[in-house]
Amino acid sequence: MSFRRVIPYNERLEDFTVREMAVGELILNFRSILFSLSSATLVSVVIFSIWKWRKKNSEREKRKQWWKEGVIYHIYPRSFQDSNGDGNGDLRGILKRLDYFEFLGIKILYLCPIFKSPMVDNGYDISDFKDIEPMFGNMSDFDELLREVHAQEMKLLLDFVPNHTSDQHPWFQESRSSKDNPKRDWYVWRDPGPEGGPPNNWASVFGGSAWSYDDQTKQYYLHQFCPEQPDLNLRNLQVRHALVDILRFWLDRGVDGFRVDAVAHLVEDDKFRDEPTRPGFDPLRPNYDHLDHVYTKNLVDNHKIVQEWRAALDDYKDSYRILIGEIYSEHPQDIMRYYGGFLRTEFDFPFNFVFFGLNKSISAEEIYGKISDYLGSLPKGAWPNWVLGNHDVPRICSKLGQEYCSALNVLLLTLPGTAVTYYGEELGMTDADTPFTSTKDLRDPQRSPMQWSDGQNAGFSIAAKAWLPVAKNFATVNVEAQKADATSPLHLYQELLKLRGLKTFRGLNIKFVHVDTSVLAYTRSDNESNFLVVINFGHDIWKGQLKGITGSGMVKIDSEMKKTGITVQFHDVRLNKAQALVIQTLN
Repeated sequence: MSFRRVIPYNERLEDFTVREMAVGELILNFRSILFSLSSATLVSVVIFSIWKWRKKNSEREKRKQWWKEGVIYHIYPRSFQDSNGDGNGDLRGILKRLDYFEFLGIKILYLCPIFKSPMVDNGYDISDFKDIEPMFGNMSDFDELLREVHAQEMKLLLDFVPNHTSDQHPWFQESRSSKDNPKRDWYVWRDPGPEGGPPNNWASVFGGSAWSYDDQTKQYYLHQFCPEQPDLNLRNLQVRHALVDILRFWLDRGVDGFRVDAVAHLVEDDKFRDEPTRPGFDPLRPNYDHLDHVYTKNLVDNHKIVQEWRAALDDYKDSYRILIGEIYSEHPQDIMRYYGGFLRTEFDFPFNFVFFGLNKSISAEEIYGKISDYLGSLPKGAWPNWVLGNHDVPRICSKLGQEYCSALNVLLLTLPGTAVTYYGEELGMTDADTPFTSTKDLRDPQRSPMQWSDGQNAGFSIAAKAWLPVAKNFATVNVEAQKADATSPLHLYQELLKLRGLKTFRGLNIKFVHVDTSVLAYTRSDNESNFLVVINFGHDIWKGQLKGITGSGMVKIDSEMKKTGITVQFHDVRLNKAQALVIQTLN
């Protein structure tokens, strides 16, 4: 068997964003002093400036470690814990469960939108960016949650939705009131096309035209998602200033960073040209997948806007604030550009969704290819991250089969970089079997309530009926049952988080030593220890010799929680279907 590529990802790589910012600062400093100093004095100043620069950026790097070393736990607030019995999860429910994160070892929480909303798109249609949706509580509840999170030395990230608002937002109400309203240009309005229909062929992500006609002003407004989510005009500086003001509002309250929604869609072509069509395109019923989105996604102007947000976060010197981007693209280079470049910084990382395409035809070679291609495309010094699922895609354990869940968590938590866990993945939660007739959103099955126990509504709510049904396997796949079982996926996850606390797993080193159709193996090493990770993604028992490594080691983690402490010879490794081992090498 031959590898396509071996990626030795070196932990000694510098953080390019820090380096480039520092170089810029040095250049500016030198320009101001160059012509006023003698050569001897200049040398002294240069040496002192370099020392000061290195010290400053060493301190900055130290402040940044919290998001590099931790695991981000992704919470869908409406589905996590109901505290008042109305069938909906809320902020006090999350507060009630903070001890769960202490049990796991989680230090970073990320919440889907909690802002005031008509809930047409489950909170992504925001009517007030500076208030809490009453379903979730109020601002006092939020402040208390944030205080307790920080008291437990954890971090809290919020969802920032800058591409659009609700059509109930006061900004849009003003904008649609008349063509000469001061906020008219805060949204994207256009006259009808030559034949009286939409201005162009742009399609909505959710289907149909991206344009809706307004009878009052006789123009169309743009919405790349629901008609109830009109797009903001981010070419308007007033809009950009208003969005920065929203960020500062939450940063002033102490929020530790943001995940930014729908980044690819921020700015559209200012000439409003038709997008190139693909086979099957019907202008009467436009389908998003039948267009090549060269005029509505990942335009170069997006980057300037992201840089403005990054600068706003960097104004807060008390602690480092993280910025994460949600960017979907068929072209990996589009995503990688959002890390930033020479003398500019953007996202700390854009979410890495390479595992979203996995299904039951899974193979180790496929997974190796996705990992290798992703690491190989990263800009120099960029920090990687790994995501198995989120609120928009079917759960990974439903797509691959529940038996692979533990192996996937071993993969997620032993790869170099930041790991992101969607709530319930630590248990092996699957999609709920939600009948289409009762589903308001096709994504509801992966948003089903967190499974805490085998009680009513899986311990999520005491209501007669929760907002969504729980998965049918909740009697065994729940926190209470798995806490009591030392061999459970939950205890495995807990042990994996302890392992990530080791220096070996905090760096970026990785070396792939074996891959075939079934088995993937790689090492994580430093000058203190060496670990071998071996995972069987095949559909049968695997017994063979690892081709790229010799010797023996002691099993530190077994996805089946049975072989821990056993010494194994690398020429004689036996793995059950979907079994994973983390082995500390002895020689």
